[in-house]
Amino acid sequence: MVTGFPALLFGFLIGVAVSGIGAYLALRSFVYNELDLTKEEIRTAVKHLSYERMPPEEGTEG
Repeated sequence: MVTGFPALLFGFLIGVAVSGIGAYLALRSFVYNELDLTKEEIRTAVKHLSYERMPPEEGTEG
């Protein structure tokens, strides 16, 4: 059985992984159920948001 610092580190990593998975599932269920969005609508929204955040190309600013 693992004891001491390795066990503490392993427990911490498991906790972070479980917490991340829980947050992902909660967000996913909120988006799909509460906002009633389809996968295609979400992909389109993400595509538009990432396009808006892109830095302007050289020579295009007035």
